[in-house]
Amino acid sequence: MEKIKNRNEFLFLYDIKNGNPNGDPDENRPRIDNVTGKCYVTDVRLKRFIRDYLIQTEGEKYILVTKLGTKTVNLTDRVTDSLTENESKIKDGKIEGKDLMNILTSTFIDLRMFGSPLAFKSAPPEWGETSKITGPIQINFGETLNQVEEINFNGTSIFRSKGEADDSEQKQGTFTTYYAIPYGLIAFHGVINENSAATTGLSEEDLHKFKVALWKGVRESSSANTRTKKGQQPRLLLNIVYKEKVIIKENGKEREVSTEYHIGALEEKVTLKPISDIKEDINIRKTGEYTLDFTRLTQSITKAKNKIERVEYCACPEFKELYITDFVQNLKKIMGEERVEDLNIDELSETEA
Repeated sequence: MEKIKNRNEFLFLYDIKNGNPNGDPDENRPRIDNVTGKCYVTDVRLKRFIRDYLIQTEGEKYILVTKLGTKTVNLTDRVTDSLTENESKIKDGKIEGKDLMNILTSTFIDLRMFGSPLAFKSAPPEWGETSKITGPIQINFGETLNQVEEINFNGTSIFRSKGEADDSEQKQGTFTTYYAIPYGLIAFHGVINENSAATTGLSEEDLHKFKVALWKGVRESSSANTRTKKGQQPRLLLNIVYKEKVIIKENGKEREVSTEYHIGALEEKVTLKPISDIKEDINIRKTGEYTLDFTRLTQSITKAKNKIERVEYCACPEFKELYITDFVQNLKKIMGEERVEDLNIDELSETEA
């Protein structure tokens, strides 16, 4: 498969209602920044959604960082399984580091996307030297665009048991509590680097699968189908595809060079404000109770338009109606209609969209 040649930069927005987007290791509470009042989500959490969706669509054997059934395995176990299936590529029972990397990157789609430190445990010496692989897809921590407050939900878990004196069933209860935020619009920013893709072999087909898994993973993956995550919905994916080459003038002459540029910090260029009736961020409970201002993002794209090949987007119908239509129309004026593409990942009809 042909490796990607263009740098990509994306902004991904999804929201959650009465849920915990990323629990901390101690009490499984939302991770709220004490200074900003915003809830943050690690890139590891988002990648888990993506990997779980890819397991559902591609198969578990093509995912390096995962469990086998209910068993947590280390990287050595996963690689051993892969090498067993690739015995024909191993000469005289040995494999050199480069050949090992070729087998791994051709097998595991998440390795081609995200890379891996490849911290093998008790790896046999015949594997040769292995080193860290930097993935072409790098994702920053996500953060809510609105300030939030923590709330908790209390309940009782009931189960039945047999009485000791007779066989009659008895009801027993355990108090349960989980911590959540009422509503959060979470923004993730990431860059897909074409230079790193040359190492892992990330292809255009892989990139398409990534965009689908990014969009659907927060809603459709097994790890999103839980009590604290079931309120998640993808809202907007904006992907900027930069040109592979640009023409520059130097000493009165034109020459072609690699673009090697991206805008950066796209999430900081979108401003959320509660509507007047709501007054404060922490009172927001659903879409429509805030406005989104894309002015700074539009300005940044305008300044970089000569380096941009096209802009792709996907928006859910409700978000498109409330916030995105005018933004997309402005993009078309800046870039030209043919350079703005609706990905329509959910494949909705025009009347639905």
